[in-house]
Amino acid sequence: MAIVYVSLPVPLRKFSKGAAKITLDADTALNAILQLNNLDASLSERLLDETQKEPKKFVKIYLNGKDINKQGGLAAVMHAENTLEIVTAFAGG
Repeated sequence: MAIVYVSLPVPLRKFSKGAAKITLDADTALNAILQLNNLDASLSERLLDETQKEPKKFVKIYLNGKDINKQGGLAAVMHAENTLEIVTAFAGG
């Protein structure tokens, strides 16, 4: 495990008491996302599909600024000081 960071978009900060960046102890991207449930039990459900193994279609995840899908998906290994950035799409009219 390593101390890593997760950056949350504004719409998800209501689940983190307004925090933009969360510090976690995680070894993979999936583990980091699942640990977000410690902030709010429904947070991973908002980000992951029903299998809890893939991001939902409207969620993009970046590991150190690079698309997680090009780095092994949610199984990507995280090292100390790595940052996951979660980007959610939103619609408007």
